[in-house]
Amino acid sequence: MVVDASRTTFEPAPLAVLHRRYGAGAPAVVELIRRTGGCTSPIRLEGESVAFSAGSGAVLARRSTRSDAPGFVLVACGNRRESRCPPCSERYRRDAYFLVAAGLAGDEAKGVSTDVASHPLVFATFTAPSFGAVHRRVVDGTGVRRCRLGGPSETCEHGASLRCPERHAQDDPLIGQALCPDCYDYEAAALWNANLGALWRRTITYLPRELAALGGLSVAALRSQVRVAYAKVAEFQARGSVHIHAVIRLDGPDGPDTAPAGGATAQRLAEAVARTAARVAVTVAGPGGRELIIRWGSQMDTRLIKADGDAGDGHGVGVAGYLAKYATKDAQAGGGLDRRIRVEGVIERSKISDHARALMRSAWALSPRWAHSLGFRGHFLTKARRYSVTFAALRAVRADYRAQADPWLAQIRARATGDQIVIRRSFHYAGSGLSPAERAVAVSFRTNATSPSPSARIGSAGSRPNLGMPVSAPLHWSRHRSVP
Repeated sequence: MVVDASRTTFEPAPLAVLHRRYGAGAPAVVELIRRTGGCTSPIRLEGESVAFSAGSGAVLARRSTRSDAPGFVLVACGNRRESRCPPCSERYRRDAYFLVAAGLAGDEAKGVSTDVASHPLVFATFTAPSFGAVHRRVVDGTGVRRCRLGGPSETCEHGASLRCPERHAQDDPLIGQALCPDCYDYEAAALWNANLGALWRRTITYLPRELAALGGLSVAALRSQVRVAYAKVAEFQARGSVHIHAVIRLDGPDGPDTAPAGGATAQRLAEAVARTAARVAVTVAGPGGRELIIRWGSQMDTRLIKADGDAGDGHGVGVAGYLAKYATKDAQAGGGLDRRIRVEGVIERSKISDHARALMRSAWALSPRWAHSLGFRGHFLTKARRYSVTFAALRAVRADYRAQADPWLAQIRARATGDQIVIRRSFHYAGSGLSPAERAVAVSFRTNATSPSPSARIGSAGSRPNLGMPVSAPLHWSRHRSVP
């Protein structure tokens, strides 16, 4: 195997270590690392790929990791979180961008009609209510405003000052921290994060009712004319509470391929979204039997979208990029951790702010499984079933592209003209991660990656190992696939 030296530059020391460890298989290891896109923690798999004739069942070819150096293949971890794996999260971010953008402007190649660009579209931000005064950074037309100049009282019942005359810098660690931790309702904040999914489901359920009321229709009559589609992302605020950015679209009764009827407009949709956000609520029970009403905060923002940017308050391309950016974030943006907590003592030992620690303790009391994310237990990016293309479809096209470029499969197709080929792949887990030398090679690929891969033409960038091996696999994995 030959590695194209013009594509990247390596330090000689890591290559020397790889040669000592793998011998003649060192170039193959470098190539495998390149195909993962420089993944920080790739998965090692061992096994084989067998090509069969669909007609006769005869074995056409067999390829095993045992017979090819270095004896394994690498599969990118596929982690969407930027804090865990920047290369894989960047691939996920690009997929998220194309998924959202296809629902804004349409994409015939991805099976989404371009007519959706003319459907009513709104970009809405749903915020969390206040759980207590926190330090903040407010920017208006005159510049950065002072944090807090006080209200009816300059001190709280605990004697803490409610004034902060500072103009906080953007990276000031005080932003989002409670002015008085004793006044801040950490239990309610953790319950809010934990039940955000239920509140969103109720919002989407009640939105058609508000649309029907504004149009003077029954809900049944509205559903015969209009369907609601959406894509949303969750974002952690500095205070540790989650809020939602959502693209909401109105389609016809048969989905994206039909236009909404009944005089549905973006202005009416925006009004319905605002009215729904002001009215919906979910009653939940907290620790000790405390009941809390979960509802959206008063800071609600809705903007009309035009995919071409000629009208409206939002530009479709910018909105898609904005949502995709937050799809790779995690609870660290709100002071949490990027991995699950197994022992409660980790909360006290972690290098986090006292505000985040108090919120994490409340989240642990609710559900230890989600304490690291401050109680939030939902997906960061979700969408309606018929909003646009799916992540699975984008990944399948990318896998098909790599299969078409695989020389091993090309040789088999050449010998089996007119016959379908079935590929059976059986692999098992053999480890994960990179050695220091392999990590240095991966960093070199990430540093020197200046051009998008060919798969960018089909809606995403990056690649994974091919070589007749699986795109992704559980610990013990086997699948059959028909290749024309």
